[in-house]
Amino acid sequence: ALLEQALINLILNAIEAVGARPQPHVWLSVRQSGHERVTITVEDNGVGMNAEVQEKIFVPFFTTRRNGSGVGLSISRQIVHVHGGTIAVLSTPDEGTTFTIRL
Repeated sequence: ALLEQALINLILNAIEAVGARPQPHVWLSVRQSGHERVTITVEDNGVGMNAEVQEKIFVPFFTTRRNGSGVGLSISRQIVHVHGGTIAVLSTPDEGTTFTIRL
């Protein structure tokens, strides 16, 4: 249930990021490697983030949203870590963002 909440946070962020795009896309993919590790990817073609923002997004209470609380990504990272995984972000301004969870 906690991993589900982490994924919901990532998907909701992606949906918000693509809101103003003429052709919005959010992709969710899941792969299992030969070592029984699972990789979950949430990718969007939204507004993206610069490097400075990417460095801060997992810090509690940091937000770029006008009405955001800044806890969603911080909690998501904690959930993934409790499950023995990692979460990473790759983003390019005006092109999109990819979050990768490895468990």
